Amino acid sequence: MILYTTVPLEQLYPTDQSDYEKQITIPCEAGSLMVEQQGDGDYRIIRLLSSDPHAYLNPAYEPGTILSSTLRY
Repeated sequence: MILYTTVPLEQLYPTDQSDYEKQITIPCEAGSLMVEQQGDGDYRIIRLLSSDPHAYLNPAYEPGTILSSTLRY
C-alpha cells in the first residue's frame, strides 16, 4: 500500500507519549523553535514555527541541529 499525504508521519503513526514530554517550545529571532532535550542537556531542533518564509532557509534553524545547553532562551 502506498500512502500519498502531506501529513507528517508522526501524526499518522504516533509515538509513545513520553517522547512528547521531552519537547518544549522556545522563542527565537525568527519565531519559535520546537526542541527536544537530549540526554546530555543539549537541545535538538525538531521544527521551526515562523510566519517568515525566509527563516526556513536559515541553516541555524534546520531540524536536527543541536543547540548547546549553555545558551539562554
